[in-house]
Amino acid sequence: MTVKMLPRKRNIIFALLVLVPFSEQYSSGAPPGACEDQLPRHESIVPQSSAPPYLILTSSAQVRQGDTLNVTIGSPAGAPVPIGGFLLQAREIQNPDAIVGKFVSVPATETHVTTCAKPNDTVTHSSPADKGALSFRWQAPTDFLGGVEFRATVAQSYATFWKGVESPLVEVVTPNTEITTQMAQSTSTTTARAPPVIMENKPKLTTQKLDEIYQGCADTKLCFGVPQNCIEKGDCKAIVAVFVAGDVYTFEVQGTGNPKYVAAALSLDTKMGDDSAMECVRNNNGIINLYTSWTYPKVEPYVNRSDSPQDIVQLLQSSTIDGKLYCKFTRDAVSTVKGIKFDLMNKKYNLMIVSGDGMKDPERVGFHTIAYESSGEPLALSSVGTAAGASKLLLKLHGCFMVAAWLGASSLGIILARYYRQTWVGRQLGGKDIWFAYHRIFMMTTWLLTMAGFVLILIEARGWSDTGDNPHAITGIITVVLCFLQPIGAFFRPHPGTNKRIYFNWTHWLAGNTAHILGIVTIFFAVYLQKAELPAWTTFVLAAFVAFHVVMHLVLTLTACVSDGSIGSARVNAFPMKDMLGGTRPTQIDRTGDAPYSGFRRLLLGIYGPVVLLFALAVVCLVALAPITETYNNIMGA
Repeated sequence: MTVKMLPRKRNIIFALLVLVPFSEQYSSGAPPGACEDQLPRHESIVPQSSAPPYLILTSSAQVRQGDTLNVTIGSPAGAPVPIGGFLLQAREIQNPDAIVGKFVSVPATETHVTTCAKPNDTVTHSSPADKGALSFRWQAPTDFLGGVEFRATVAQSYATFWKGVESPLVEVVTPNTEITTQMAQSTSTTTARAPPVIMENKPKLTTQKLDEIYQGCADTKLCFGVPQNCIEKGDCKAIVAVFVAGDVYTFEVQGTGNPKYVAAALSLDTKMGDDSAMECVRNNNGIINLYTSWTYPKVEPYVNRSDSPQDIVQLLQSSTIDGKLYCKFTRDAVSTVKGIKFDLMNKKYNLMIVSGDGMKDPERVGFHTIAYESSGEPLALSSVGTAAGASKLLLKLHGCFMVAAWLGASSLGIILARYYRQTWVGRQLGGKDIWFAYHRIFMMTTWLLTMAGFVLILIEARGWSDTGDNPHAITGIITVVLCFLQPIGAFFRPHPGTNKRIYFNWTHWLAGNTAHILGIVTIFFAVYLQKAELPAWTTFVLAAFVAFHVVMHLVLTLTACVSDGSIGSARVNAFPMKDMLGGTRPTQIDRTGDAPYSGFRRLLLGIYGPVVLLFALAVVCLVALAPITETYNNIMGA
């Protein structure tokens, strides 16, 4: 987990708690005068309202006058958040403005003591570098009795800090008071230890609260996230929220999964292209920047920052905690980008939210590998509630058709042509041998489903769809082309025994098997497409299908070899392409009856057919009901 900062004109990344009459950054700690209200003068930035990700614990609940105790500041062990800067003091309970005691031992390289009311009564950071849990030795005053608490302001970044981080009550008692609680005495052994791990069970952190971006989505914000129904549970892969106060439009974006960027866009439709985007980007140094850009439909450079004015947005806050990249910013109510006027007050826009784990170059975000979604209809940004996503009907139909074609129909059609030419001899369907009739039915079904699926995805994507580094689109288009040509070649096939038959045999065999293999490989690639929303374990289902398919081919091949051996050198079963070299077929083969072991082959087909159809049906269900976990929970009422 890392903490990211706002960019500044200088390389001073972290500033802590400055209380001077003007705004300035102190990378080496707060000055002696920055003491009264523990507030940094970070321009107009205010403290966070959420529960702080930091705790202060002491080694004892009581301390005698003049004695010392350990004070540790850090984050819960289960969610470590580094400290960038801080200011820590002990204050009286009855008089919170009074600073008491002094610090007598602090980590020398990362912190130092300073003076506010009395010498060494305050400790602060020495550098802006990220720091883990820190332990200090504090000495109680000799002229005070009563309750004290340790109070701090802790900065995670320039724009993100929490005020009022407090310890439990510590009571300063008289020197002769018997203290039953174990105290940490000032010894060389103690000071040499690593800072103690702060407990995770601090009462105020036990309640799991939604991230700040989700708060108000039901009544004060317009929110849109992916996947569907993620906002209520607070587990969106990416989310955008819009809060409107008068003519001030405040946007928030957040992406999970340690993204390199998360971006929102205003669009006139549900497709990416000709949109005004706002990018929250984490660079290689961990600094978070905000940019605007213009998107282009299916042409390089796809996203271009130089075509969009950068001064129409103003970054207010940014952070990255537990792999969540977050930005909060305002956007001008009226702006012009690429000659298009974006009037947030009077026009409706589709909201888009995307995130990805890489950059094409320092000036361009990479492909949206983590999340991509568009709202289903234009929205007034001043409205409140949760927006619904665009329909994925065409996308899901495309997936279902392709799975049914290449896992189901083509697998059955190929196995019939390969191993069952000398089975059901003398029986016909539509004037054709049984094996050929069903082969043609299955392959035409494959052709129709493939062409329909191809047309559907063209309509959905409005042309060629960029799938980033995933070769799904490339292998898919090759499969479609081969599939389209197969029945055309079959229609014009030369008669058996002619000189040109050899060319048809090789071409038909090679194209058909290549298309089948590529079709299945393309389905594997689809599992990793963000749009598909398929669970990762879909690959295991597909791998099981491939294993079963290969095993059945091996068994049928061995059966054909045994069958061929039982009738001498004349082969009639092993492969339908045994006539690859053309010429006249052997005349000594008895083709009036089924080949040996035809009954066993029919049994294998009785096993292969239903199992293949079950595999195809299972994957079709995963595609149609994606995301399957969310759909299951909705059905079960979870």
